[in-house]
Amino acid sequence: KALPPPADAAYARAAYEAPQGAVETALARIWAELLGLERVGRHDHFFELGGHSLLAVQVSSRLSQAVGVELPLSTLFATPVLADFAASLGRPHEVAVPANLITEQSTAITPQMLPLIELAQPEIDRIIATVPGGVRNIQDIYVLTPLQDGILFHHLLASRGDPYLLVSQMAFADRSLLERYLGAV
Repeated sequence: KALPPPADAAYARAAYEAPQGAVETALARIWAELLGLERVGRHDHFFELGGHSLLAVQVSSRLSQAVGVELPLSTLFATPVLADFAASLGRPHEVAVPANLITEQSTAITPQMLPLIELAQPEIDRIIATVPGGVRNIQDIYVLTPLQDGILFHHLLASRGDPYLLVSQMAFADRSLLERYLGAV
């Protein structure tokens, strides 16, 4: 903490070449603001300039606001050089989702009907048995995302109530205290 903040020259940089086009210019401005730098060139590397995962989240948010483009956070990690990252904005970032093979007319579900998860027939039958109405009330079966898995873990671990639902009641002596609290929140 006692050290002075590093000067602009302390960061690893490629030879400066000005950003080209509106997207590169907007990205360079966003990176420069977040990283506290005077300028960012088109061949500069986000992480070599001092960027990190928390700032990457802010880049994604500001990019969405400035250019109206939503990108997976992984895009910046895969293409951390400004020009490459800007070029990736023009590429489609679609995920191929396989067709749902379970239809309203399905009377059974087999492993071949589940392209998003590998389950044996006894496992599928066990799932069907837990769903009220059985097959007719199942639209698809797939693995949980890591976040969903964590939420389920905490839900099952809880002995009472929902660990993600926190209820509290507060009282304020006067309106100004309430306003200060709301401002802080």
